[in-house]
Amino acid sequence: MSKSKRKADEPKPLPKRVARVIDRLKAGEMLCKAYRPRAIGETDEVLMWWFEPSGSECGPVSARQAVESGLIVPCDAGLFGDGNAQSYVAVTGAA
Repeated sequence: MSKSKRKADEPKPLPKRVARVIDRLKAGEMLCKAYRPRAIGETDEVLMWWFEPSGSECGPVSARQAVESGLIVPCDAGLFGDGNAQSYVAVTGAA
């Protein structure tokens, strides 16, 4: 088996900034998102991400990659459903 083949089979490790987001959720915080108000007529959506209860901000790329990793899940608040969740927690039992 060639060296490049072995590298392609290995899962890519998470960036450290994404791992820190997941670590905070494992410690009991919740990742929340909201849409920032824009001027009338603007159509772009600007997301804000932060941790509760600390209120610390989270970068949008780190938050998006943490959600895409599958290591965090939407809270079951029931208001918007999984497809449009506005809060996330660590997967129970995640290592």
